[in-house]
Amino acid sequence: METSYFLGANTASGFLSLYDGFCRGAGDYLHIVKGGPGTGKSGFMRAIGREAARSGLDVEYVRCSGDPASLDGVYLPALHMGWCDGTAPHAAEPGVFGADSDYVNLGAFCRTPLSSADAERARALTTAYKEKYARAYALLAAAKSAESALAPQAIGEKEAMRAGAALRALIERLPTGDSSSLKRRFAGAVSCEGVLEDRSSYELCKLIYLCEDGCSLAAGALGAACETALERGHRVILCLSPADGVTPDALVLPDVSAAFVRAMPLASYDHVRRIPLDRLCGDMAAVKERRRAVRAARREGARYLRAGCETLREAKALHDELEAVYRPYMDFAALDALTAKELARLFS
Repeated sequence: METSYFLGANTASGFLSLYDGFCRGAGDYLHIVKGGPGTGKSGFMRAIGREAARSGLDVEYVRCSGDPASLDGVYLPALHMGWCDGTAPHAAEPGVFGADSDYVNLGAFCRTPLSSADAERARALTTAYKEKYARAYALLAAAKSAESALAPQAIGEKEAMRAGAALRALIERLPTGDSSSLKRRFAGAVSCEGVLEDRSSYELCKLIYLCEDGCSLAAGALGAACETALERGHRVILCLSPADGVTPDALVLPDVSAAFVRAMPLASYDHVRRIPLDRLCGDMAAVKERRRAVRAARREGARYLRAGCETLREAKALHDELEAVYRPYMDFAALDALTAKELARLFS
């Protein structure tokens, strides 16, 4: 089985990273892939994932939030082994070198230094794409501010407690787990391709509970449900909103193949059990009024969000140009030989 998710998020607060929890469990070994732009880091990791899948192993892909078509990591659960891009903005270093992690230096195949003309071009493009990211983060902050200005009044404590109790009761009906653990991921990305949702963390679960969230009750309820699941010994995957990096969007319990997913009304999901949390807000007239206020706030924020995604698209175009500067300096035959050696070591 192949799944994918994000461990980095472009938010109103800037870039947020969850990479400190990647491939850091008991018995895990992390290979930190280093190298400049265009040195083949994503392709190297994709080759490992592709060969692992051909060998019948489960594969987890970590997608890049800046460019979702690119990879920032790959993890093979059966081998307790992972590879991640260890360059900024999610720079990584070994915990104990040689014991739980090491380096893979793809920069060794890049003939440096660059020519003076290419060096100047690389500096200019690096500055330009970083400025685009700063602009994008400012627009995402404006989107959050616009939503907050129009947000409906705070949910009452009673409604919030009812919503949390509803999800806790469902978890308490499930079999208990053997050993609790918590992994955090982002449920999608604010990216150059727009706002993406990645359902692969939960779409294959046998039980999917859709928490209707027109009144903004689900986030708090999912947080309460997460605490209950951990108390009952479950392995938990908590998927956070890519828009702010904090709000829970989904709770996955892989041991019992169950997921609780936050969504606005009328979201397109098949074969799910719907949990009408909105009805806990009061009578239906109050629910409808609150839904209208939430939608209006999100529409206002969406204008800035679209502009932010467009700016991220412009940043990616600049980064593509930067990678093109380095490619003529790369010894791709040597990189291919290293890749083949690594695949033989793992799968021969």
